[in-house]
Amino acid sequence: MMKELLMKKYLRLIVVMLAFYHPLAMAHSREAAGFISGFLHPLFGPDHLLAMLGVGIISARIDGHYIWSIPGLFVLFMVLGGILGANGILFPMVEWGIALSVLVLGIAIIVVKRANISLLMVVMLFVAFFGFLHGHAHGVEMPDSISPYYYSFGFVISTSLIHILGVLIGHFSTKRQRLEKMPSYVGGFMAVAGCLILYGLTQS
Repeated sequence: MMKELLMKKYLRLIVVMLAFYHPLAMAHSREAAGFISGFLHPLFGPDHLLAMLGVGIISARIDGHYIWSIPGLFVLFMVLGGILGANGILFPMVEWGIALSVLVLGIAIIVVKRANISLLMVVMLFVAFFGFLHGHAHGVEMPDSISPYYYSFGFVISTSLIHILGVLIGHFSTKRQRLEKMPSYVGGFMAVAGCLILYGLTQS
């Protein structure tokens, strides 16, 4: 019951944010272009999409009060990384870190269920670190011709929706027996995808 209430509040917040954005987007094409570009960026990057989906699934499998705080932590550090990336503050090996995040999160989906406090701290540390890397990549790749604020707004909304999808997968797989293996399949697919992305980086 508590999880359903939290999910409704999370969705309501996104709807309010989108409603606030709509009239501004109609009036300013630059802002609209920024929002759309930011919103679509995670959806068309398989590494970003898989990692964000994985964070949602992991948070649902851990359960408890952390079902939304873990995705929230990812978003918080993603915004921080995005600000630094957009301002030209660069870090080495970011693409390698993003590829590694897909692999690590995929493995975590398979092995993490209800975490003890020590394991939870490790999960949250990795989620914060990977969120920072993904946000940094978004910030660096942001086009100069669009509004950075609306671009950021767009990818935060998109990320939140992907997290919600992951939470739903993780939540319903624990409630329906025929779906109980779904997270393991998703995690295995993510781990393989992470290996392939890492291999691709070695060839570039």
